[in-house]
Amino acid sequence: MYTLILLGISLGGIAILLLLKPEAGFEFVRKYFLKPGFQYGTVAASLILAIAIYYSAASSKFPALFEMLALFPVVGGVICVLLPPTVFKSIVSWELNTLSPYGRLLGICYGLLGGFLLYAAA
Repeated sequence: MYTLILLGISLGGIAILLLLKPEAGFEFVRKYFLKPGFQYGTVAASLILAIAIYYSAASSKFPALFEMLALFPVVGGVICVLLPPTVFKSIVSWELNTLSPYGRLLGICYGLLGGFLLYAAA
């Protein structure tokens, strides 16, 4: 339960940042996410997130939904392990270039998702 609350609050903070200063969020991503170690940090974080979501699913309002959603970070982590570092970096760069004009829209989506997580955990 606390994992969902923490994740919801984190997504809410990201939403506020993207709504107020979207370019600041994308500059942070450009600065840190294109470094070589980020790929393997992503794998570790996604596996930890999947385990945390899976175990907190039972205390939420939608346990079956969160058990299924816990599979997405696992699949993402496996894909990140299998990608060569140059391909991973080019995918992250492409995503940054594609999504940067839609920063405020992403902020709204993150806010809605964070609010849903807080609702589901309450």
